[in-house]
Amino acid sequence: MTATSLLSSARMAFLTLFSLLAASSQAQNQPADTAFTQLDRVVRQLMDSANVPGLSLALIQKGRLSYQKAYGFTKADSTQRVDSNTVFEAASLTKPLFAYAVLQLVEEGRLDLDKPLFEYLPYPDVADDERYTKITARLVLSHRSGLPNWRKNRRSAQLAMVRSPGERFGYSGEGFVYLQKVVEKITGEPINAFMENRVLKPLGMAHSSFVWQPAFTANYALPHDESGNVEQKYQPAQANMAYSLHTTAPDYARFVLALFNATGLKPATVDQMLSPQSQLPTRFSGSDTLVSGSYWGLGIGLEQTPAETYFWHWGDNGAFKCFVLANRTRKDAVVYFANGSDGLDFADEIVRQTVGGQHPAFPFLGINWRAQAGKTAKTR
Repeated sequence: MTATSLLSSARMAFLTLFSLLAASSQAQNQPADTAFTQLDRVVRQLMDSANVPGLSLALIQKGRLSYQKAYGFTKADSTQRVDSNTVFEAASLTKPLFAYAVLQLVEEGRLDLDKPLFEYLPYPDVADDERYTKITARLVLSHRSGLPNWRKNRRSAQLAMVRSPGERFGYSGEGFVYLQKVVEKITGEPINAFMENRVLKPLGMAHSSFVWQPAFTANYALPHDESGNVEQKYQPAQANMAYSLHTTAPDYARFVLALFNATGLKPATVDQMLSPQSQLPTRFSGSDTLVSGSYWGLGIGLEQTPAETYFWHWGDNGAFKCFVLANRTRKDAVVYFANGSDGLDFADEIVRQTVGGQHPAFPFLGINWRAQAGKTAKTR
């Protein structure tokens, strides 16, 4: 997944939203029911403007799941409404769950974060470049492996490195695939079974899987392009730790709560997961300028201020988009899943209405709803 095409060209005018959003900025001072009603109106407006048929949202406040809400339809021209058990593609929100499971192996002494992965399992796909022997689990989880996001030909067995390991941040799904193979070698388990036993079952994520389940057939979201046309649904037969998780917003909130409460990992290990490993540039691609307070940890993005720490990640499987952002200090978080190509465009607005704060994650991803809204309104 890349951060390109996160913002589409002109859409329906957003000016009608400004007065609503200005009023909702006071939501934290209103009674909870009133604030949630305000949030619902904003989300529906955003969905309509971005041509997103369905969305599922979960909100954590002060360390508990305080609100969950489903909006719209599983398919644009259907009557089946999204509910709290509707399954969405989590895309790259898969990666933090895998990091969480990998760190369990680190706690058990079965995996060393700083031992070269080739010492566990040589990787023929990239063995022609001796630099790959420097790749470690830490470098993979912090996106400093030197591998590309994806190889140019996804069917090819040849994988070319783009830089030396440890040199700089460079988002890589290929790195997660290599680490997945190492975990399978260490544990002797298929990765799907390993993740079921280490993450999904212990955390009670009953509506989640890394491969397609027959149970999903009755209630799953279909993908839609920018025009609202239905696209073919990806139903993975094999688990991929970079993007294959299928889940619900309440299930994913259980994972966020596990990080808040150090469930399944020691508090010191969660601290390590949520500690800076590499500093982020201002933009996902095309920028070498680093941003103060913006980092990648072990499998997840981080923002640090003197008073607060946030962790976050986005997901982009084309016509499925999702986002999670959590305030570790206050134990507040929001996660949502959308079944439209433009479902990330308003991530900053949903965060502003819920967790609040100013976040370099959005310039990094190229998301600026207010700027886009004004531009769209002026050109129509």
